[in-house]
Amino acid sequence: MNQRKGLEFKVGLFVFVGLAVLAGLVVQFGRVGEGLKDYYALTVQFPDASGLLKGSDVLMAGAKVGRVAGGPKLAPAGDGVLVPLRIYDYVKIPVGTKFTVGSSGLLGDRFVAVTMPPGKPTTFLHADALVAGTRETGMDDLTREGGFLVKDLRDAVQNINGTVTRLNEQALGPTNMENFKASVDHLSLATGALADSSKKLDGVIDKADATMASSKKAADDVQLLLADARKTIQSAGQVVHEATNGNGLLATLLTNQELAKDLQALIGNLRSHGVLFYRDSAGKEEARAAKAREQRTTPTAKPRR
Repeated sequence: MNQRKGLEFKVGLFVFVGLAVLAGLVVQFGRVGEGLKDYYALTVQFPDASGLLKGSDVLMAGAKVGRVAGGPKLAPAGDGVLVPLRIYDYVKIPVGTKFTVGSSGLLGDRFVAVTMPPGKPTTFLHADALVAGTRETGMDDLTREGGFLVKDLRDAVQNINGTVTRLNEQALGPTNMENFKASVDHLSLATGALADSSKKLDGVIDKADATMASSKKAADDVQLLLADARKTIQSAGQVVHEATNGNGLLATLLTNQELAKDLQALIGNLRSHGVLFYRDSAGKEEARAAKAREQRTTPTAKPRR
């Protein structure tokens, strides 16, 4: 009996210690333990706090620093919702901190993320302060935006269908298609005519090339003639220069008037009397002419009375 009582006492003591440890864990990590801690209140105004519930965690860099004290309430001005927070008393939040409604994945629970401002903080939020917050994009936001996108896509498809219908009925109607076919036929005829004209133009261009070649040859011949004429003129000029300025007979005849007169008289005597009966009749005639000129120029003396 004594051994049995001792065994029951040990089992009871073991169960009691286990229950005490479990109660301590519940108090430490459960809501009961949080109720024993000191908090100060903050109010954050979010433009949208959908999915954020009472008791949601407030996390700073992944560490829990408080919880949501109540559900979102509509702001007095109607420009958002007010969410009360309870922050651990030992956590000081600097002024300029960013409060964001986040989620654990696309379908996870909502929480309030606290992002510290850069730099060393100098001032901190006081109790019962009102701060502005933002909201990250979650699955419901993506679903809402996807709905808007689907609506816009549906409207765009309807506009495309209307445009295609008008195009088939108006622009691609039977009358316009016949006109387009006629235009293509006319374009084909014009292209053929242009090809024929191009062939004729090739012949004209060939003839023009031959004409230009002939003209070039004639121009070359003219250049040669001009060069020959220039050489002839230069030679004639040189002969004239030598005739007038040289020492030959021609230069003497051109520059010496007496010799020219004597040669003229000789030719005249040869023509009048010949070689055998040569006489200087031209010289005598010239002497008589000179004497007559002298008499005409000399004044006659008047007779005395």
